[in-house]
Amino acid sequence: MHVVRLLIEILIFKRMIAPVILQILFWAGVFGCLYGAYVLYKLDNWAWPFPLFLGPLLVRVLFEQAILAYRAYDRLSEISKMLAKQSEDQ
Repeated sequence: MHVVRLLIEILIFKRMIAPVILQILFWAGVFGCLYGAYVLYKLDNWAWPFPLFLGPLLVRVLFEQAILAYRAYDRLSEISKMLAKQSEDQ
C-alpha cells in the first residue's frame, strides 16, 4: 500500500523526484571530476590538481543552488501543515 501511495503522490506532484535525481547527478559529477583528474594525471598534464580539488567544490556549489529551491518548498509545506493543524485544534 505504501508503494501505491508513493506513486500516487509522485503522479499528482505532491512529492518531488527532482531532489533525488539531483543528488544522483551530484555524485556522478564528483566522480566525473575525480576521473578527469586521474586521466590528466596519467597523461602527465600539469593541470590535474584543478579538477581534483576545485571540481567537486564547484559541483557542490552548483547543486546546492538547485536543491535549495526544493528544500525551501519542503519547509514551506511543513509550515503550512502545522498552521492548518493549529487552526483545526482551536
